[in-house]
Amino acid sequence: MKFSDSAYAELQQKSNDSTLRRNHFKVANRYFSLYELEKYKTVTQEALELGKSSKDSSTIAKALYYLGDYHFEKARNDSAYWYYNKAEKIYLKIDDKVNLINTILYKAYILLYEKDFMGSETATIKALDLSNEINDDVLIYECYVNLGSCLLGLDNYDRALYYHSKALIQIDKLKKNPFYDIFKAQTFNNLGLVYLKNKQYEKAIENFSKGLAVKNLIRLHPTVYSALMDNLGYSKFKLERIDAYEDFNKSLLIRDSIGNIAGIIRSKIHLSEYYLTKGNIAKALELNDEANALALKSSYNQDLLKTLDLYTKIIPKKGLYYAKKYIKLSDSLYDLERATRNKLARIEFETDEIIHENEVISSENKRIITIAVLVVLFVALLYIILFQRSRQKELILIQDQQKTNEEIYQLMLDQQVKLDEVKHVEKNRIARELHDGVMNKLASTRLNLYILTRRTDEETIQKCIGHVNEIQNIEKEVRAIAHELSNDVFSEKSNFKSILTELLIDQQNLYSPDCTYSIDKEVQWDTFDVEIKMHIYRILQEALNNCNKYANAKTINVSIVKQEKIVTLQIRDDGDGFNVSKAKKGIGIKNMLQRSTAVNGELNIESEIGKGTTLFLKIPIK
Repeated sequence: MKFSDSAYAELQQKSNDSTLRRNHFKVANRYFSLYELEKYKTVTQEALELGKSSKDSSTIAKALYYLGDYHFEKARNDSAYWYYNKAEKIYLKIDDKVNLINTILYKAYILLYEKDFMGSETATIKALDLSNEINDDVLIYECYVNLGSCLLGLDNYDRALYYHSKALIQIDKLKKNPFYDIFKAQTFNNLGLVYLKNKQYEKAIENFSKGLAVKNLIRLHPTVYSALMDNLGYSKFKLERIDAYEDFNKSLLIRDSIGNIAGIIRSKIHLSEYYLTKGNIAKALELNDEANALALKSSYNQDLLKTLDLYTKIIPKKGLYYAKKYIKLSDSLYDLERATRNKLARIEFETDEIIHENEVISSENKRIITIAVLVVLFVALLYIILFQRSRQKELILIQDQQKTNEEIYQLMLDQQVKLDEVKHVEKNRIARELHDGVMNKLASTRLNLYILTRRTDEETIQKCIGHVNEIQNIEKEVRAIAHELSNDVFSEKSNFKSILTELLIDQQNLYSPDCTYSIDKEVQWDTFDVEIKMHIYRILQEALNNCNKYANAKTINVSIVKQEKIVTLQIRDDGDGFNVSKAKKGIGIKNMLQRSTAVNGELNIESEIGKGTTLFLKIPIK
């Protein structure tokens, strides 16, 4: 601290140059390592002002990123997200991809913490695409890990395992990295947690044991070691194995020695569950009281919920009291999470709006200058034209201009009518979704919970807690509808090539035919209309479904090629084949034909019984 303060004092005597700005960040890092967050913030803010005064975009972006870290450490996720978002825009503008990816990943971590799993998944896929572009093995690994966590939060166990397995494979490329052993242990822990949540306890034990087998892990990272040990014990406990108790105690001892409060709380909750099953109510109550007090003091609200749930089992006579506290806390946490997610969405939107406005202003200034030059030229030319052209030609020009304005006005009217029609259809669809799905489930849950007004015995309370969880399922359905309204998977901001690749990877992993594919790098997907991309995706999806259902193929080959002003999608299989003239009456092929017509394309299907099938889709491009 003494030398850091001296270094900071030296900075006050220097003039604003690149060395001074760089040394500000060095001093800030020293304070961060000492966890002197307020001094870290002060030095970083000075660096930001120096960057602004020298118009150094790199310094400004780095200072914003550092301020995001400050608020992230303070658990002020909305403020951290705001700074990361501002830094991201600058890194994107100056094409600093490594820092851009790290910034996007930290935004994804915040969204994951706030349980916006789909938002975190979208941000992480964006970071993964960029990481693959620069071939950064560590960032690719971190993206796979976060994608696995997002999908676990969505209860999509198969996809969570898929990404955590890819992370495990990616670790083989990091053998020279000093954190190699820790990465490996953490990944086995992540795999084990997926199996544990999916109640596949034997597989969970297998992965937790592999994590604990990493050499010197207890010395390298005691926090990870104790977490693996506790998770191993809990998996054994679920299988009613007697050696679970030894693992719980060992994990608690390590966590207590390093002051890991979050870990201590979880260990005591698990031990409380263990003693409860053994009938030792006094010991179970003692440990749960300790866990409850620690969770309350440290604001670990999810662990606090677990202790309240345990109280209903340990003290059945006060079950209704603790159930009410559980529901009250759960509701308040839900409201807080929803408010934070809304705030993060507003930050994203407002930042984009400001950037857009600045671009518009800059564009407007250029346009004014251009118009001014054109006006001067026009006046000079007009002076000459007045001597060369007659009054009659001027009148004809005016009449033509009037006719053009009338045509443009009519086009605007036609477009507005179409927009009104689309809005009407979409409103009706949303009304049906809400009425048929959400309203029915809400009514059912309300009726099931009504029994609490008549009966308050323990059995009724336990049954009703399950219906409380149903409300969270209804929340997920409402969130899914809202997500569908606010996001378009085929929007121009999405990486359409990644969407196609994801579909083809799923084909490889989930179905028996050997699927190979190639997508021409020359195809500029950003220039395609959203509707065209949607139709291409659906035609490919329908063709693959037909191969899986009917073709009995061993291999499928998909290629997308650009030739001059034509993009060709070709899907070939070596399956049974069919009579094309008869098959054209089927709904699937009719849909593909209609979609190809909608994009002014040409769809041809060549097939012969016993010799496989080939589908060609040719789409003209501008």
